[in-house]
Order: sequence, then C-alpha cells, then structure tokens
Amino acid sequence: MQGCQGSMERTTSAQPVDERERIRALDALRGGALLGILMVNMAAFKGLSTLEQFPRPESLRATTDQIAYFVIQAFFTGKFYPIFALLFGLGFALQIQRLEARGIAPTTIMLRRLIVLLIIGALHGLFIWTGDVLFGYALCGLILLAVRGLSPNALLTAVLVLWGLQFVCCLSCAGVAIWAAQLGEFQQESSSDLFAAYVEQARQAYAQPNYWQAQRFRFTEWALMQVNMLLLMPNILMMFLLGLYFGKVGLFGQLEEHRRLLLWLTFGALPLGLAINAYGGYGMLEAARTGDEWRSLGWMLVLLPLGAVLSLGYVGLFGLSWSALAGLQRVLVPVAHAGQMALTNYLMQSVVCTLLFYGYGLGLYGRGGIAQGMGLTVLIWLLQVGFSVLWLSRFQYGPMEWLWRSLTYGQRLPLRRPVRAA
Repeated sequence: MQGCQGSMERTTSAQPVDERERIRALDALRGGALLGILMVNMAAFKGLSTLEQFPRPESLRATTDQIAYFVIQAFFTGKFYPIFALLFGLGFALQIQRLEARGIAPTTIMLRRLIVLLIIGALHGLFIWTGDVLFGYALCGLILLAVRGLSPNALLTAVLVLWGLQFVCCLSCAGVAIWAAQLGEFQQESSSDLFAAYVEQARQAYAQPNYWQAQRFRFTEWALMQVNMLLLMPNILMMFLLGLYFGKVGLFGQLEEHRRLLLWLTFGALPLGLAINAYGGYGMLEAARTGDEWRSLGWMLVLLPLGAVLSLGYVGLFGLSWSALAGLQRVLVPVAHAGQMALTNYLMQSVVCTLLFYGYGLGLYGRGGIAQGMGLTVLIWLLQVGFSVLWLSRFQYGPMEWLWRSLTYGQRLPLRRPVRAA
C-alpha cells in the first residue's frame, strides 16, 4: 500500500507551471514573435491560398508596396517561426526540468501534451486555416521527447549537422530553380500554367460565401500543406534541438552568465544575418517585380537555412537588451502577457484574418496593398496585446492554454484568478 500511495502522490502532484515560475523574458520574446509570424502570414490570408508564395507583378507597382515586400522577405520571412520553434524546444526543456525536480517522470505528461497539441493543430488546419504549424510542431516534439536525454554537446552537434545538410540541399535545389528560370519556355509552361490553375481554384473556393463550400477545398489544401511541412521539418527540428540545448545550459534563466554567447549572437550572427538576408530580400523583390517565380523560388530556398542566422541574431539582441535595460522589461510587460497566451493569440490571428478576407466573412480579399497589410498586421497585434493584458488581469491562463493544460493533466484546472482577501 505504501508503494501505491507514493505512486498516487507522484501522479497527483503533476501540475502546470505556477505563474511565479515563468521566465518573463521568454514570454516577451514569444509575444514579439507573434507579430513577426502574422507579418508573414498576412500575405497568405490576403491571397486566400497558403500555397501562393509570391505576389503578382501588378501588386508591386507602388513604391511603398515594394519596400514593404522587401522588408518582409528580408527581415521577417523565415525568421520568426524559427524563434517560435526555438522557444518551443526551450520551454520543453524547462517543463521537463520542473517535473523531474518534483520527482515526476515527464514522459507520460509530455506525450499527452504533444498529442493534445497535435489534435488542436489538425483541427486548426482542417477547419480554420491550412497554414497551421502546430501539427508539424507536435510531430517534431515527439522526436524531441525521444532525444531529450542527449547531452548539450550532442544536441549542438546535431543542430550543426542538420543546418549543414539543409544548407547543402537548399542551395542545390536553389541552383536548379535558378537554372529553370533561365529556360523561358520551361518557365512559362511549368510555373505559370501548372500553378495558376490551382491558385485560381483556391480563390474561387475561399471566395464562396458559404463556409462548408469552401471547406471541401480546405481539406485538399491541408493535405498538400503537409507535404510542404515535410520540407520544413528539418528546420523546425533543428530549432527545437537548439532550444533544448539553450534550456539545458540555462540561457534565459541566467542571462548574465551567458553574456559572452549573447554578445557573439548580437555582434556576430546579427550583422551577418542582416547583410545576407537583405541581399536575398532584394533578390526576391527583383524576381517578384518581373514575375519570375522560378527565380523567386531559388532565392526563397537560399534564404531558408540562412534565416536561422538572423533569428539567432534577434534572440541575442533581445537577451542582451533584456539583461541590461531594466526599463525595457517594464515596457515589454504587455508584450509578455501576449506571449503567455501565445497559443490563443496564434489561433486568434487565423480566426480574425479568415473572417476578414474569406468569402464567408467580410470578403476583403484583394483589398489594399502589401504596405497596408503590414499596417493591418501591427493593428491586430496591438489589439491582441491589449486583449491579453485584460484577460490575464482576470484569469490565470489564456482560454486555449487553459484547455491545453486541462486536457494534458486530465483535470479541470481553475481558470479565474483567486480573489485576494481585503
């Protein structure tokens, strides 16, 4: 009976992270990443099809739209999803450490957590927006769970190997795409005719005022997006492993002790990443202005592995600033609230934007240019920050975070904040 009682105590002591245990720097970085993610996704929301990667030349006639497109491609695309993935891996490591510190075996709880995320991601992708990444994150999380016992050195080695393989593969494929761009007839037949029909089909489907008519097409597109996600899996897994590495060495829990690493990222990775990605962003702009989709694809493949360099530069600059500037910490408290509700806010972005642009909502597809899309992105994000502050003043978790935790721990957790005694 003693053994049974001890087992029961270990099971019932499994509880979600107390608010006092949260690392605010991670929440603030996660809240900022939500802005970067929506900045990139806005083009897909406005264009209806998540597979329509590049704008048409006529959408880049205005100088403001050209500048906006350059900024998004150079400094946002492929930079904030990696940060989100890194934070996922880092949070994964912290959760395991906290469970083990309480004497709780983490495998079952973390597996349930990933399965719940997998279901949420599938429902999001199938019924709201096919550009979902949660499904892929959950799958990569299963790999992360299997390799969580690796040493920091082994994790760092795995990250470098994955990055090297991805760089070689992407560079090779980019060469093929740029070669194809030089074959005018091939480009016209393959790029325009093959893909234009699909994009038009997507537009017609999502322009339907009836949700269920659009839904039939969404099922097909979601399946196609999973093929696209397979191509991104190495990048996601690489950042997951790097996040796990940062969690094991205690980077964000002890920023001052890792000042040397933060300095290297800020003054090494950041300027290098800015220069490389600015050059690639200009290449993307020139290719898009001429309607050269093969060349656009080539540049996109080149930037895919190089985006992670700039992502790490952003992380280094943020970590250095957070540890050095107490005023910044106070200013970013509302952003940290948005990051604390990252799952809710990520899903909310899809709900709001599909209702704005799709036919079963306001049907605003095609209205406004790329620059106006950037402005709308900032507005939605600011509203989310305000909503998060108000919500967390009354409740302990965001609504989707509460659901995720409740299903993970198999009990209905209290949502409202306890009333303080007068």
